[in-house]
Amino acid sequence: MKLSRVARRVGHSGTMVVDERLMQSRRLGRDVVSLGAGQLDFDTPGRVCDAGVRAIQEGRTRYTPVAGTPSLLEAVREKFARENALRFGPDEVMVAAGAKSALFHALLALVDPEDAVIVPLPAWPSYASMVQVVGGQVVHARTDPGRGYALTAQSLLDAVAAAGGRARGLILNHPHNPTGAVYGREELLRIAEVARGEGLWVLSDEIYEHLVYEGTFTSVAALPGMAQRSLTINGVSKSFAMTGWRIGYAGGPRAVIQAMVALQSHTSGNPSSISQEAAEAALRLSLDGDESLRAERARVLEALRRRRDLVCRELAALPGVSVTRPAGAFYVFADFSRLYGRELGGRRIGGSHELAGVLFDQAGVAAVPGAEFGDDRCLRLSFATSLEELTVAMQRIRRLLSGNGGRPDRG
Repeated sequence: MKLSRVARRVGHSGTMVVDERLMQSRRLGRDVVSLGAGQLDFDTPGRVCDAGVRAIQEGRTRYTPVAGTPSLLEAVREKFARENALRFGPDEVMVAAGAKSALFHALLALVDPEDAVIVPLPAWPSYASMVQVVGGQVVHARTDPGRGYALTAQSLLDAVAAAGGRARGLILNHPHNPTGAVYGREELLRIAEVARGEGLWVLSDEIYEHLVYEGTFTSVAALPGMAQRSLTINGVSKSFAMTGWRIGYAGGPRAVIQAMVALQSHTSGNPSSISQEAAEAALRLSLDGDESLRAERARVLEALRRRRDLVCRELAALPGVSVTRPAGAFYVFADFSRLYGRELGGRRIGGSHELAGVLFDQAGVAAVPGAEFGDDRCLRLSFATSLEELTVAMQRIRRLLSGNGGRPDRG
């Protein structure tokens, strides 16, 4: 059976491949530490889970409006207004089956085959794949680890020029996956100035919004002149440890949002009714200033800060490894390229895929090759796991790079 050109061109998500290999190895009894996961190891808040259970028990298991339940949409509007200074009307927000689904429908609504979409590198791999699936052209804008991997106005202008008059939009993600970059207000103002001057729309992926260790978070759409050319994507997966519930949401100009809703009506339809009830409970806890949630968030953020500091300290002490300290999210994007050309675990290392493979096979550590994000020099290592697991992982990496190989015993 002949596959379509799109299917032949777009491969599996590299991050998902690592997760699936990890799960398969663990099912076979292998001891592998996961530094590949894009999800927190904390539990969904109890009262949020209770809301989901209650929805099942009370029979709220039918179709909902495609855009989401009215009460969840109202909670989304309130969240945007209070936390992001974004004012949306009732028909300017929508809910999707995860932020990824919202992103995809946004691109379907905005991108024509002749359009170029600028994606700063390194980048979450699904951005480029989704642009390609909807028929657009990807133009990458380079970022510099010496500047914390933040997109600059000049780099954006260079990408616009490279697009040859076809540039229509920019996908901006902050806090950033995989580098942890967080944009200050002044940096965003310079990027916004270019976007306005060049007539670009901005798709702002803000899913890691509450995971900021240094600086403060600003939504692009809240900047002067950006409300009508920005679409803001967010969700409950990272902020509330709800990755499996699959609820994302978006806010933006009415025409774009309603086009996304129309498209969604023909693809996934409405998100899970049960998950919507849980997501509404999560947002309400946050909006109501629930003390237990506030305390839990502070505890999670402090735990992640300690984990980040451990991983950065241990990696920076390794010969040949360079580390850019992340200001947000829960990843370290570390440069191992000075080790390329060496033999590790009996294999010659030519790039990030080979290095990640040796780490997995010889040291029992799962990490995502930087090539998946557009930078083959690096590996993405998630610190969304316990200090104990991170300590074991760092010991194993150190032993492998020192030539000792193998896996040290736990404890």
